[in-house]
Amino acid sequence: MKTDIQTVGFNANQELLDFVDERLKHLTKLDDQITGVDVYLKTVFNDHDETKVCEIKVFLPGPTLFAEYQSESFRESVMEVVDKLKRQIKKRKDIQQEKR
Repeated sequence: MKTDIQTVGFNANQELLDFVDERLKHLTKLDDQITGVDVYLKTVFNDHDETKVCEIKVFLPGPTLFAEYQSESFRESVMEVVDKLKRQIKKRKDIQQEKR
């Protein structure tokens, strides 16, 4: 599986990159057909607030899966996005099994 992590507007430290890689392993355990993952981490400034945004695209046979989440920390955003993608992968597998 090819993993591409892009940071927009900041340089991520190794600890954050390792955390993202660790969370992505949860997705590969659910579906071994995943060919690649694109992760986008960015900071958005709204008035006085700073929001951390995580967007993840998962590439596999069929439609590409996508999820995004924004919160006050990258860790929370990454965890929420991975949870959303887990649900999408499970739903996709259920639909595929029904077709058989």
